[in-house]
Amino acid sequence: MNSELFPRTFFVELARRRAAAASQAPGQRAVQLSGSTLPGFERRGWQRGDRRRQVDWRATARAGRTMVRQMEHERGGSLHLVLDRSASQTPGTADRDVAQRRLALALSWLALEQGARVRIHAGIEATALFSGWSRRAAVVPFLRDLPAPAGSDALPTLATRPASGCRLHVLSDPWLPDAFRDAWTGRARGFRHRSWTTLLLPTEIEPPRERLQLTDVETQDQLQVDLSRDYAAFRQAWDMLTRSRRLSLHRAGFRPTDLLCRSAATDAAAMLRRAATHAVL
Repeated sequence: MNSELFPRTFFVELARRRAAAASQAPGQRAVQLSGSTLPGFERRGWQRGDRRRQVDWRATARAGRTMVRQMEHERGGSLHLVLDRSASQTPGTADRDVAQRRLALALSWLALEQGARVRIHAGIEATALFSGWSRRAAVVPFLRDLPAPAGSDALPTLATRPASGCRLHVLSDPWLPDAFRDAWTGRARGFRHRSWTTLLLPTEIEPPRERLQLTDVETQDQLQVDLSRDYAAFRQAWDMLTRSRRLSLHRAGFRPTDLLCRSAATDAAAMLRRAATHAVL
């Protein structure tokens, strides 16, 4: 991913979203509070009663005396952000992949701003935990350096007993099999809030009305369709698929939302505005 993954227009709009979120939740600005919940990022000299796990050994080596990380209160619970990284994320275009990374960054930054911890599950291999508004910049290289989507749909490893106040948000394409979504019914229990955002491409909603040679990017199966004659049948099948997907997500306790992904080159700020309009952000 090049530097245009997160262009300046994206951060300008994200700043507007942060300001809007702050105005809706007075007193929720990120501040460091001393406490005993989790290690923070501020350092100080060792004091009687400090625990060994608080010692920052690198800072100790630099300072020549024992330094510890101050403990902070975790005020905003935690957000588990699950990214579908299967090959169907990029069916001939990277627009959805780029939109997913951008939306993941926006969701992460807004959660960190509110004092939450963020754990990102990107497929089944790449997982990272972020805590503290001062360390929000670390989310950028993690999302920027993710490998391109590949392979088939797979469930990430999640904690079986989420802590109180945990939120779960899944970002996927619309092509997950029913069995995959049904598997979330038990896995999502325990999360206080559950959201599922399906990222759609314009060509998936309104494909060309002509003969098409399609390839399943996950299985490489070939399919020929003639939408110049069967467009009405396509619309009916697509609507049925959409209703079935939404119903299965409702049954699993999720709040389902569909979000359109346009050209990645021009859609950075507009995508965030659409996400805010649909209450995704």
